[in-house]
Amino acid sequence: MLDQDGQTAIQSPHGGTKISFDSWEDDSAPPRDLRSRQRYDLFSEDLDAATERLVARGATLLGERDGGVEMTDPDGFDFGLRRL
Repeated sequence: MLDQDGQTAIQSPHGGTKISFDSWEDDSAPPRDLRSRQRYDLFSEDLDAATERLVARGATLLGERDGGVEMTDPDGFDFGLRRL
């Protein structure tokens, strides 16, 4: 996991795709409705610990759903966290 200079990135310890999100101190980010939207589902063996780590890095917990949790990144984009 990377948490540096306003950017957070997460990747499985086994490798694979890395997911990252940034935060901006000003209004330089494009409006939400002008960005392309993709939905991601992340997987973890320890759902509670992963949820806590993501919230500590700026994600928002929306609630439980389908055996996992629904969250948003700091810009409000939705993603799911599921048990591996």
